[in-house]
Amino acid sequence: MEIRRYLAWRKKVRGKTIPVRLYEIIYVGLVMLWSKIGKPPLNRAIHEYIVRKQYKEELMSGSLFNKLITEIKETPCEDKTGYYLANSRETLNQEDLKQFSKEKKSIVQELTTNNKIERYRTVFKFCELYQSWALAKKSIQAEDITRQGNFEIHPELPLKIVN
Repeated sequence: MEIRRYLAWRKKVRGKTIPVRLYEIIYVGLVMLWSKIGKPPLNRAIHEYIVRKQYKEELMSGSLFNKLITEIKETPCEDKTGYYLANSRETLNQEDLKQFSKEKKSIVQELTTNNKIERYRTVFKFCELYQSWALAKKSIQAEDITRQGNFEIHPELPLKIVN
């Protein structure tokens, strides 16, 4: 239940920076694998995540990030000034898309290594950065009296990224 609650929250939450949107893809992939393999300790989940064939196919190639960019491009605003994100009711502009490409390139470069220790560190770092943003956002939302009692407001994420 906590994973479904998190997935519903992440779609609606507003104010994600471009890097956070990309880190989120990595975190969600890790959470889904973690759940699928029986919620093992974090170190085992990350190890399983980085040695999978999909890691090379989806993350090292950048295809998961490209999929997000393509989905965004498929929702242009009526006035053609940007792109509308229906779930969060936000708009991104052309500059945001340029930043997406730039950030994606940087992240893919860090993820693309054959050294498993570096892969582990990189995935951990990006998930930690995402977790930091998400927990801060959840904290702000928890203080919002109009959201108190909302089913999706839960102070934690399903997978805790800790040393």
